[in-house]
Amino acid sequence: MWRLAFILCLPVVVICQVDITALGNLEFNRLDIDQDGNVEPLETQQYFERFDANHDNRISRQEYAKEVETHHENNLQAHSILLRLFDALDFDNDNHIDGPDYSDLFIAADINNNRLVSQQEFLRYFYDLTGIDPIGK
Repeated sequence: MWRLAFILCLPVVVICQVDITALGNLEFNRLDIDQDGNVEPLETQQYFERFDANHDNRISRQEYAKEVETHHENNLQAHSILLRLFDALDFDNDNHIDGPDYSDLFIAADINNNRLVSQQEFLRYFYDLTGIDPIGK
């Protein structure tokens, strides 16, 4: 009986699973402002400046949530993942993302320490931060 229930529920679980690789690639492309295939420290800062609605050089959870909604309309799974990401990116736990957090994010993602974050480095770090492995891994 439980096997039948599992088999019947499996398509729902698969359909509801977010494609973390597609979401990661989308966010990488937003970060890579000059579209050269790498993210530099300045691009990280410029990316997050778009979230700062009140221009106080800090991004509150509310500002972050509003920007996520703008880019991921009607995608509750992406909202959930990216809002969890806010907490992971708030390295100093001051309930804001700001300059020190951008730096810490960049340093942590730059696995080979070449002052550039490639798409592969970004995705690996994105998976670690979200706690979600890509499908098939």
